[in-house]
Amino acid sequence: MIDARLAGHSGIGTYLAEILPRVLPGLDAGRPRVLTVRTRRAALAAALPPGTAVEAWDVAPLSPRDLVAVPPALARDDVLWTPHFNVPLLHPGPLVVTLHDLLPLTAPALVGRARAGPLRAWLSAIRRRARAVLCVSEFTRAEALRLGRIAADRATVTHLAADDAWFAAATEAAVTRAAQPNGSTPTIVSVGLMKPHKNHARLLRAFARVRERVPHRLVLVARRQGVRHLDREALELACAMPERVELVDSLPFADLVRVVARAEFVALPSLHEGFGLPALEAMAAGVPVLAGRAGALPEVCGEAAVYCDPQAEPDIERALLALATDGELRHRLAAAGRERARTFSWDVCARLTTQALSAALADGHR
Repeated sequence: MIDARLAGHSGIGTYLAEILPRVLPGLDAGRPRVLTVRTRRAALAAALPPGTAVEAWDVAPLSPRDLVAVPPALARDDVLWTPHFNVPLLHPGPLVVTLHDLLPLTAPALVGRARAGPLRAWLSAIRRRARAVLCVSEFTRAEALRLGRIAADRATVTHLAADDAWFAAATEAAVTRAAQPNGSTPTIVSVGLMKPHKNHARLLRAFARVRERVPHRLVLVARRQGVRHLDREALELACAMPERVELVDSLPFADLVRVVARAEFVALPSLHEGFGLPALEAMAAGVPVLAGRAGALPEVCGEAAVYCDPQAEPDIERALLALATDGELRHRLAAAGRERARTFSWDVCARLTTQALSAALADGHR
């Protein structure tokens, strides 16, 4: 059984959209059933291989009820694969879990300290019952071993990747940029939920100090509708610079690809990232990246980014100016980023995931 209630969300929703169609064909012997919320059932079923059993489970993920709910018709010996740490605490059966981050324990002040208690309970269940723990980065794996005390032999790194659409966008965007008239306004794009760990407030304050020296507009693609622990300081700063800062709540995938691919560079000075998919996607599109030296971003970007200390606004300011004023640097990073992005593969992620799930199923028959 696969918990896909987060299908359609950012981050984990992208993971599910990419990984499920690749993994499900290899799990036929396990008779997989996919659970999602009722409102997304039809769309998810249409995106998965024909004949996939997609069922409704109307318990909001990461809600108080999620702590005690058990998926419908989940037998004791069934293997449950959940793509986040919110495993059912009252079900004693075996688990496979994908961990994207452990932010409530790593930096509880950024996401609300009340989330640390539930996460500890979920990690305790994972430690006892998980036959495999899939970690999206070496950084997240190290955090799972350190904070979750997960056994090292059960924790496997399954790096995420960029969709082919990002690579295809690079050529189109280069042609578009070349055709733009002289004097058109270049853009800096930042993608991420309007939450404190995305560090929008420091980015905005640094941008405010450099805006008289560069012509760029800063475009924040930062969903804020329905977001818990909204970064209200960042929202106020963005609204105070309407002539230079554009706020976009969310975009359809094709529009997001187009906006990012046409940017002069992408800025992601995050305080914490379990992987940092927007950075990899920008690199795949041939867009230079400004990244915070934090979390998994150095692991993902390698030498193909300009880094900053995300806690230090002067250092974010320095990085913004470097990328905004040095065309040769941008050209070099664009080429290096595309090469770096090609080293990550959804097919490899799916193969490792299928192997882990198959082994978890086989364990029940020994």
